[in-house]
Amino acid sequence: MSRFLATISQLTRRMSFSVVCVILAVLFAGYAVYLWKGEVDNKRASQAARMHEKDTMVRKVQKEPKLQAALKEVQAATQLIKDNLVDEADLADNLRHFYELEDKTKAQLPEVQQVSSPAPDKYPHFRRVAYGLRVAGTYEQVAAFLLALETGKRLVRITTFNFARADASGQAVVLDLNVEMLGKPETPGKK
Repeated sequence: MSRFLATISQLTRRMSFSVVCVILAVLFAGYAVYLWKGEVDNKRASQAARMHEKDTMVRKVQKEPKLQAALKEVQAATQLIKDNLVDEADLADNLRHFYELEDKTKAQLPEVQQVSSPAPDKYPHFRRVAYGLRVAGTYEQVAAFLLALETGKRLVRITTFNFARADASGQAVVLDLNVEMLGKPETPGKK
């Protein structure tokens, strides 16, 4: 064995440059294998993430008809809301809404007036248009008017109310209301 070591020692001295190159080649090959193994692990993790993403997308695509139907329902509801927004400047149309309710319920509206609108909200898509109403009639008529107002095509919020008897017999009642109707936003060029 010592003769073998002596021969290798002698060859190493004669070809020292070659030996250093072989040692460096072996070290670099080991390092390349180490990097390649890390890259393979990274690729596997990336592939697993992409597979999860693919599975999520497949589930979404499978639900797409339901999503499309839900989107159409939301768009229809949004359009219905937009169609029923009041225009603050169109006083005649806004008052007509109240008078249609009066005609439908047989209650009387001795007073209907647009009052100054509250300050604009931070939410710019809608505007509150305020009205003051006095509704008179029998209890049933006034209650029917109130129900029609709350369930009608216009979006209305009652801010204050006062309910009282109009006469001593109690047959006639009066309801004073302050309401806000949901209106179209103010356009920047108009006031």
